[in-house]
Amino acid sequence: MKRENLNLAGSNIYLDRYGDRVYYNVFNKNGYIVSQQAEQKFKLFYYRYSTIFIVMILLGDYFNSFQNTLLVGLGAVVLVELYFRFIFLKKLKVIKNFKRERKTSKLESLINSKEKEKTIMKACAYILLSVLIILNAIQQNFDVLFFALSLVGSLYSFYIGILNIIAFSKMKKIS
Repeated sequence: MKRENLNLAGSNIYLDRYGDRVYYNVFNKNGYIVSQQAEQKFKLFYYRYSTIFIVMILLGDYFNSFQNTLLVGLGAVVLVELYFRFIFLKKLKVIKNFKRERKTSKLESLINSKEKEKTIMKACAYILLSVLIILNAIQQNFDVLFFALSLVGSLYSFYIGILNIIAFSKMKKIS
């Protein structure tokens, strides 16, 4: 009953003995099975900090100051975190005292997806995003702090783009 093509990997993501992806909650030591039906919504929550970070950078100029942007960002983090922990995870099947044995890696997951076109498109999109974040910072005349945050976001986006390029090149060798 092993599931193929589930493109979910990263920290606190493991495989159970049936090949299902399991999110390990470090706070209560339980595992939560991420079904194919819940995968897309889970990904949104899994990358919640990155998403909020990028939105903060892109909207930073609209909040008038770094303090206002930081407050809005922290408020968003608290709300999303509370929803994720106390509502979303409760909807997933729980494995009490889950034993973390089989770790998944993002690169391995991308390679195993065998979605060459999607992988190269994501690589291009992430690299383009990394450039656009910096161009936005320059165009908005961000101060040093916002520019530094933009640079961090840009570097992370570039890293994910390179990861997708590596996965694409390894897919070509396997085929």
